[in-house]
Amino acid sequence: MSSKKLKLKLGGAGELKLPPEAMEALELEPGHELSLEIDTRRKQLRLERFVSDAWAEAMKEKPSKGLEDLMEDQKAREEAAKELFEKRIREKNPKDKRRPEDSPDYWR
Repeated sequence: MSSKKLKLKLGGAGELKLPPEAMEALELEPGHELSLEIDTRRKQLRLERFVSDAWAEAMKEKPSKGLEDLMEDQKAREEAAKELFEKRIREKNPKDKRRPEDSPDYWR
């Protein structure tokens, strides 16, 4: 492991801007989380790249829907689309002026 000391200048709001060589050395990109250790006795800061436990994070997520739930959702969306189609056809053409292509089954 190699180490290198870099000088940083503290910004007006207390922010630090990492130089590109530090970003590259730690393989950092904007949005990555960092861990900061403060040693008040020595007046030192230690900055490390924070790597969270991806498995633990994935376990916190809600389980995805099962196949049956997805099929029910799809069926409900199809029914809603069919009802909207029928409503718009009724608004556009009175019952006595309907054409064969105004039926949703015509297009299947």
